[in-house]
Amino acid sequence: MQPHDLGLQALAERVVKLETQNRRLKKAGIAVILLVSVPLFMGQAETNRVVEANAFHLMDASGKIRAQLSMEMSGPTLSLLDAGGSPVVSLAGGDQPVLVLNRPGTTEQIQLGTNKIHFGLGLYDKQIRASLSIENGTPGIDLFDESGTAQATLVARPTGSFLRLRNPAGKEISTLWVDSSAGGSSFNMGGSAGSLSVNLGEEAGGPGIEITDNEGFSTVVGRRETVGTSGKERKPAASLLLLGKDRRVLWAAP
Repeated sequence: MQPHDLGLQALAERVVKLETQNRRLKKAGIAVILLVSVPLFMGQAETNRVVEANAFHLMDASGKIRAQLSMEMSGPTLSLLDAGGSPVVSLAGGDQPVLVLNRPGTTEQIQLGTNKIHFGLGLYDKQIRASLSIENGTPGIDLFDESGTAQATLVARPTGSFLRLRNPAGKEISTLWVDSSAGGSSFNMGGSAGSLSVNLGEEAGGPGIEITDNEGFSTVVGRRETVGTSGKERKPAASLLLLGKDRRVLWAAP
């Protein structure tokens, strides 16, 4: 065989080898494209799927439930749990949605909710201890003792505001209010022996101070409108009146 024939044969064998390699590369490329494309198409299909269930649980590495999404009678509820299985955050939907934050290891929690009457924020420790709410457009703050009995209430009304204080039994003992419709303010304080009232509203007959015992007798210092034999008489601020049980003047000066 001539030398150039050997060269042609070697060249032909090399071409066949390259063509074989090219075919293998093409097949490998097609396979790679298919491997890449399948997850993409599968991902697109999964994003369009709708999964229906009544509850979902999210587990940690040890198999403990750390989150729950369920459908309750009032609506959907989402709960986030600590490592011990106690709820830390709860969110409930429905007609009366509420968000609850629990302080781990304690009975303290915060509630933020709304209903058809009012919406507000409550602080709890076994019982409610403080609340901030708006009802019918009127904001108010309430403070409670350990048993959940209201001890103080502050309300801001369109015509004025009032502060109400109570004893541990829940009985009102002091009230401070400002009312633009009455033209002034008033302070009332009660005790086991009687009551004290300070009235600074001119439309309500002030200014004046009145002390009343439990039997109904009163002492008034200041302006007061009285009814005598000659008709109605308005006493000046520099007046002292003693009133009987029937609210009639027993003695007055001047």
